[in-house]
Amino acid sequence: MRELADGAKLARVALAARPPVESGARGEVVFDLEAFGRFAEVDRFFRQVALSLRLVDVESLSLSATNEDVTRLTAVLRLPFRPLKAPLPTPPEIRYRPSGVPRPAVEAFYRDQALALAKSEAVAQLRRARRNPRLFLSELAAIARERPVVLGFASVAEEFVVRGLAVGEGPLRGLESRFERGFFRVADFLVARHGACHRFEVRGRSPVAGPDAELPLPAEDPFEQDEAPCRVDRDPPRPVLVKGPSAKAVGQGPLTLRLRGVDFADVFRALHLLTGQGFLVDDGVAGRVSLDLPRVTLEDGLLAIEKAGVDVGDAGLVRRVSLSKVTTVPGAAGGTPTASFALKRVDVRELLAVMTDIEPSLATLGPPSFLGRVSLWARDVPVIDLRAVLLAAVGLSERIEEGRRILTRTSGPEEPPAPVAGTAPARRLALSPQDLTVMEFGLAGVGAGGEGWVAFAYSPTGTLNAYRAGDRLADGVVKSVESTDVVLETDEGPVRYALAPLPR
Repeated sequence: MRELADGAKLARVALAARPPVESGARGEVVFDLEAFGRFAEVDRFFRQVALSLRLVDVESLSLSATNEDVTRLTAVLRLPFRPLKAPLPTPPEIRYRPSGVPRPAVEAFYRDQALALAKSEAVAQLRRARRNPRLFLSELAAIARERPVVLGFASVAEEFVVRGLAVGEGPLRGLESRFERGFFRVADFLVARHGACHRFEVRGRSPVAGPDAELPLPAEDPFEQDEAPCRVDRDPPRPVLVKGPSAKAVGQGPLTLRLRGVDFADVFRALHLLTGQGFLVDDGVAGRVSLDLPRVTLEDGLLAIEKAGVDVGDAGLVRRVSLSKVTTVPGAAGGTPTASFALKRVDVRELLAVMTDIEPSLATLGPPSFLGRVSLWARDVPVIDLRAVLLAAVGLSERIEEGRRILTRTSGPEEPPAPVAGTAPARRLALSPQDLTVMEFGLAGVGAGGEGWVAFAYSPTGTLNAYRAGDRLADGVVKSVESTDVVLETDEGPVRYALAPLPR
């Protein structure tokens, strides 16, 4: 068993054997196994158990997520054997005895044949009854694949229990349906709210997977945990009111934007979606913004927003938004690939690492400490121009030394340079816009930039999504978007969401 665990690359393997138990013609040794590994390594271990010449029956299995990048495995394994003192089977009746062979030799021969037959029947019976959780593991991976779902605990014996987190009503309903349509016999599906997520627990019965079952290798690790997965990423409820021109002074600009209680950074996401203008927003720009900007130009709209206490950079591919006075950063020389970003409060180190992946010549050394966070909305902008605005926003300057790019802080103590590289994995619990249900659709604003109206609504985790007429939800379709309301078509008829009046 230890060789199988080591061969599967499991770590911290603890294996304990209980005293052998014998009963008649059958005995067994029970092993308690505890180990740590990735989900694929756990699956590999039980594949090797299934292919082992030594018969192994898996009585129970439990998987628990940990704070590390591994899963904790505990299992009870039974290894059957035939006791040395097991009673011999009754020799078969002999009708014709071979001539010229002594009677004791004949009886020993038939007794050996009967023993071999008894062993073969026992092995066949054990193979048919042997349990292996390969189907259970394959189903867990298939259920979580490409869904905003992460598992925290799973166990299987005569019955199974699965616990985890899911984001959004739509994915949760799809998850329940997938459990019921899969290889499980579901008895209970329990749900409770947990921040922006739903915590679920599934109980029922699980089938048995034979050793010859061809099951695919899991492509994703459903036990890979998110950092703070159910955190709602919203600004503090500090109201900010932006008023546009009065009714008598309404212009003829192409832009109309009406928002209610939207995060300050998301105001510029909406402007980016409607106009294509890029924005880089400092982390300190925060608050819940409500505004009405009817038929204005982009410049007039930005002037109105600046009255709320921010400064927006002059015209350029990407404009910086800050609480302090913004200095325009000139475009960088030289051509680099273009890139598009839609990131809210992203770690600057991670963003620099992504830019390096796009253009390897931008690999750099910099301070090893925290570099700050920004929000970035940009479309098809040269990476080197984006990087120049980013460095200016977080107070970093760059110099070339012996052919290497080195970043230093414009103020503060000097720090020894270290490679600027990203480490954070992609989030599993990311909710796509079409996964929102009608009940979760909280209208946050509408806007138009010359190509019809767009509705804005927040996901449970705090991502501002944009919807046009015809876009689908988990249980409905956006039928129409107007300047004052949105109509969603559902199986039970249309549902109208009206935009709240501007607060006084």
